[in-house]
Amino acid sequence: MKNKRWAIAVLGSAVLAVAFMTTGPTPAASAADAAATYKAKCVACHGAKAEKAFNPAKSDADLLNAMLKGVKPKMPAYEKSLGANDSKALVAYMKQLRK
Repeated sequence: MKNKRWAIAVLGSAVLAVAFMTTGPTPAASAADAAATYKAKCVACHGAKAEKAFNPAKSDADLLNAMLKGVKPKMPAYEKSLGANDSKALVAYMKQLRK
């Protein structure tokens, strides 16, 4: 009986592992989605060309962290409302605006 339970547990774990490996991360948002999000959530504070309170020389990881966690006292955290993929697309879009 114990061997049967162990075998079922191992098989179940293997099935879950394969499912996670084959599905992969969700695709990043498109540039059009990032542009719309920027206009809705960011342009008021950062300007039409991301020229205010945005340093494109910072690493993508630093910018992503600031977007997800927020920057006190003014910038809210967008971790729950945007998520990582949309935030990554938004960072790329903002850097493109500054070129």
